[in-house]
Amino acid sequence: MKEFAGRIAVVTGGGSGMGRELVRQLAAEACNVAMCDVVEEGMTETRRLCQAAGLPQGLRVTMHTADASDAAQVARFRDEVAQRHGTDKLHLLFNNAGIGGGGSMFAHSREEWEKTFNICWGGVYNCTRAFLPMLQKAEEGHIVNTSSVNGFWASVGPRIPHTAYSAAKFAVKGFSEALITDLKINAPHIKCSVVMPGHIGTSIPLNSRKIQSGNLSNEMDAQQIAQASCPWVVTPPAFPMTTFARW
Repeated sequence: MKEFAGRIAVVTGGGSGMGRELVRQLAAEACNVAMCDVVEEGMTETRRLCQAAGLPQGLRVTMHTADASDAAQVARFRDEVAQRHGTDKLHLLFNNAGIGGGGSMFAHSREEWEKTFNICWGGVYNCTRAFLPMLQKAEEGHIVNTSSVNGFWASVGPRIPHTAYSAAKFAVKGFSEALITDLKINAPHIKCSVVMPGHIGTSIPLNSRKIQSGNLSNEMDAQQIAQASCPWVVTPPAFPMTTFARW
C-alpha cells in the first residue's frame, strides 16, 4: 500500500512513543486515524500535535480509551471506530501497544508477568481478530504487528531475565509469519508485516511502570521507586530496527 490519503487506520498505543509517531505520520499523509490507549491525556497530546501540524479539511483523528489486552474493550473500540468514522471498512491496522515488566519468574508476580504478555501478545491477537472483518471489506488492507529484537533474541544481558516480554514478542513474530500464509489463502487483498525494533528512545519504561502499578501519575510512590532500583530492570542494548514485509 503506497497511497494513504482518504484511508482509515487503527493504531493501538497511540498515546506515546512509536504509536504517537505513527498517528502523526499517517495524519500528515491525509489518512484518517483511530487510536486507542489506556492513558487519555497521551492521546490528547498526540491529537494536538497532529492539529498543530495542520490537518486537511474533514480528516478524522479520533481517540478511544481501550486496553488492547481486553477482548470486550477491543470489541467496543471496533464499534466506536465504525460509528465515528462512518464506515464498515478498515485499510490499516497497526498492532503497536506494548509494555515491559514480568521479566523474572522468581522476582515478579504472576499478575505482572501476565499483564505484560497479555498486552504485548494478546493485544495483537484481539485486535487482529476484531478488525479482520472490516479489513476484509476494504479493497486492500495491511496489518502491521510490532514485535521486537527480543523476538529474535530473548535477552537484555547475560544476567537479566526477560521472560514475559520476550515470550510475547516471539509469539507476535510467529503469529505474523503464519498469518501471512493464512491471508494469502483466505484474503489475498490483505497483507501483513512484522516489525522488529531494537532500542528506541520512547516512554515505554514510564508507561510500563504506570500500567503495572495502576498509578497513572508521573510521580513515583515508594514501591515504584524500589522496583525501579531492582537489578532485574535494565534498559535493553541498542539494535537496528528490522522489518519483515510480505507484499
